[in-house]
Formats: sequence, structure tokens, C-alpha cells
Amino acid sequence: MSRALVAAVAPGFGFGIIREDRSRRVIGEDRSRRVIGEDRSRRIIGEDRSRRARPRPVRTARAHARDDAPGATVEENSTDTHRDTVPASSSRRGVLFTGLVCGCGCLSPARAAVRLVEPDAALSDAFDVERDARRDAAFAEGMATMMDGFERAVASRKRRLFTELLSSYDGVDEMSVCEIGAGSAPNAEYYARCRRDAGPKSVDVVAVDPNDSMRAFAEENVRRFASVGDRPIRARFVHGVGEALPLADASVDAVVSTLTLCSVADQAQTLSEIRRVLRPGGKFVFLEHVLSETDPKFARLQVTLTPMQRSVADGCNLDRRTLKNIQDSGLFTRVDAEYYELDGFWVIAPQVCGIAEA
Repeated sequence: MSRALVAAVAPGFGFGIIREDRSRRVIGEDRSRRVIGEDRSRRIIGEDRSRRARPRPVRTARAHARDDAPGATVEENSTDTHRDTVPASSSRRGVLFTGLVCGCGCLSPARAAVRLVEPDAALSDAFDVERDARRDAAFAEGMATMMDGFERAVASRKRRLFTELLSSYDGVDEMSVCEIGAGSAPNAEYYARCRRDAGPKSVDVVAVDPNDSMRAFAEENVRRFASVGDRPIRARFVHGVGEALPLADASVDAVVSTLTLCSVADQAQTLSEIRRVLRPGGKFVFLEHVLSETDPKFARLQVTLTPMQRSVADGCNLDRRTLKNIQDSGLFTRVDAEYYELDGFWVIAPQVCGIAEA
């Protein structure tokens, strides 16, 4: 198979005609199935995980304030500028911290945002490796300009997930979110427009991505959802990886990952970091493509194509069993999730989405 063809099946470049959308939802520890309608869906609801991970001790942040830091959080249509505490730059890579508040001037400059800290040095050295800037730029442009078909295909599921997430924080002044692999910020719409009649008054999003070329696309996408009536978003774009998040323990209300756990170098370490930064009772929202659970022959094809897929699609793996890994990690007290297959997306057609609770 040609390099171009494999590139075409990466997230954002998917094509092909597969089978109908068949969804299943998993419920309960015994994983009992029940058929719902013609789509043969199964629910797996509320796994009570007694093996809940013991919280790690809080690491001492090595961050320090810098008067010349480029990461000023700026409220649009205002002359007020306020700075956050930002991590010190390492010799190999600095944390790229750009503050952008989009909204209707509703956020007070005095409101405290989630504080960024220097990530664990050993984990950063192991996972935040040097990247090819030219390949990053090309991949960022592709993800920003060729994902419309995929986003339409998953829009109803994203609306359901984000509506449930935002409803959990009804009436609070601000909900804090860390989004890993935030990319071009396709989820900005859901933060701004799901449950505008309820939910939090504003959302503080720390958007983490190792591809610095994504930032310009992400900033523009956030600005698109700053109309009258939209929920204000405070978005900060930070260079980083899922295995070494630049946040303190128990510091955010939610973590979001969409099409990211396929490409992290160490999925188990990433899940551990997600749990570490979540507050007790916090929510982990995920939507990921996975190894087929319904077609062994097709699953073997995914396994065969994975090495080439990794080389052309920023480390994307086609053969991961992400939902099982989340359920078996022992990190979450409850996992409400769905397995489904999208029509027309070939090797990324099998997918899972759901919410896990810390």
C-alpha cells in the first residue's frame, strides 16, 4: 500500500466505505448485553472500580513567574492584561504559553485560572522529544482543513458528551478543563454552545499539544465561538504531551481527549497523568478510534497497517483497545462508554466514546 494511501486513512484523512453505524454501550461490572433497536447497540453503564488508584503526592512545582513571559492572558475588547505563573523554559524546549480569552468581555481579569507548573522533568525528557517542524506544519494544516467530514459524523456524540459534562457543573462560575492533543481546537464549539441555558458560566481550557503548528489554527477556531450568547472560553495553548502534563495534582474539573490516545507514546502513562490532574469526582471525556471488536479479519488488517500508519500520521496507532485499557486501569470509579462503527471511515471506523469519573 502506498504512503499516500495510508496517509489518507489517518484521523482527518479518512475515506472508504465500511459498514453501517453499529453502536454498543457497556453497562455494569458483569458487562451484560441487551439489544436496543435495529442498530444492535449494547450499553455498558457505570462500572464501579474499587481498585481506585491512590493519589500521587503533590510534586513541588518548579515554575516561577517571569515579568517577560509571553503568556499573558488577554481579555479581548479590554485593555486589561494579566499574567499567569508559567513554567521555566528548558534548554531543549520551552513551554509555549499563549493566553487567549474569547467571549463577550464577561471574564474578570481577577478570576483565578488553573495554574500551570513545570511538568515532571524525567517524564518530559522521556516523552517530549524533538519533532520535525516541517512535518508538524503539514500535519496541522491537514487536521485543520480536512476534518469536516469526520466532525460531522461524530457531532451528535460530541454534543451528548459535552452536554453531560457541562451539566455536571451547572451554575458554577468557571469549569476548568485540560484538553490533551487539543490540535486545532475542534471542540471549542461544544464548550461555547452546549447547554448554554445551564452549565458553568465560563470554561477555562488548558489546551496541551506537542505540535506547535496547531496553535494558530486553534486560536482562530476559538475566536469563531465568541458570539453573543456563547459561553465565554478562556483558552491557553501550551506545548506538552499527555505523558507529562504541566498541571498540579487534582487541579482540573475535567480532562478531554478526542483522537489523541491513539497517538500518545505511552497510553498507560497518559491515563495515569489524566487521573493525577483530575479533582476527586472529575470527569474524563474521550472519543477515540480503536481496534475493531466485531470483525477479526478487519482487526488483523488494522494491526498490519499500524506501523505504516504511525510513520505517516504522527504516531497514530490503529490497533489499540483504548476502552478496555481505561476500564482495566483501576484509575476511575465509573466508566460510561460506547463502542460504535462509523460508516465511511475505513480503518478508523471502529471507535469508542464516553465519560470516566475519577
